[in-house]
Amino acid sequence: MRPVERGAVPLDTKSKPIKFKEYGDARDDLIGRLGDYCSYCEVPLFTPAIEHIQPKNLHPVLEKEWGNFLLACTYCNSNKGDKPINSNNLRDYFWADKDNTFRAFRYEKDRALQIALPLNPAQQKIAQETLELTGLDRERGHPKFSKKDRRCDKRNEAWGKAERAKSNLQATPSDSMREQIIDTATSTGFWSVWMTVFQDDSDMRNHLINAFTGTSLACFDANIQLIQRAGGQL
Repeated sequence: MRPVERGAVPLDTKSKPIKFKEYGDARDDLIGRLGDYCSYCEVPLFTPAIEHIQPKNLHPVLEKEWGNFLLACTYCNSNKGDKPINSNNLRDYFWADKDNTFRAFRYEKDRALQIALPLNPAQQKIAQETLELTGLDRERGHPKFSKKDRRCDKRNEAWGKAERAKSNLQATPSDSMREQIIDTATSTGFWSVWMTVFQDDSDMRNHLINAFTGTSLACFDANIQLIQRAGGQL
């Protein structure tokens, strides 16, 4: 799960924080800050939907609050639905805008997201709750898996593209090849897959971090190693 920086509330033409009349009015600003990818599964979004971290039906006062927005695909959004998330249990989950969520999960070929091995038992529990929240633990054989849910298939397609790109780069190591790979990665989505496949190539990982709009630079050190996110649980 890609860690992102949503940033402060956008400003209007008078440099005043925007007060959104409808939450949908924040859509373009969110895309500009986060890129048009699901904040949970990372699939590219052709019709991005604004996702309320704390459900708007349960917390109407937060319906138009910038700090309560992310972007989500249909499946992540519907699976999360109106599950009772509030200020008291926010820390029962990892959030892309608050934690270094790339540290929480392990990506493997032809698998759903797995919990990262270095996590302690308390962190593992939070990671599992996060996967179940949006159904990202579902794969063939899971009791709640649906063939209509193509997130797993799309993630596997991205994995195949990333592997072929890595092979092409090894055969033709050049700046132009790296640029081409970045173009393919940003159009395909699934940043975490590309970061995993290129885990031994710090230059490509650096390019990926900078190419995907909104990726949190604060989650990496100068050597592109994962670090604790300030103020986050991970």
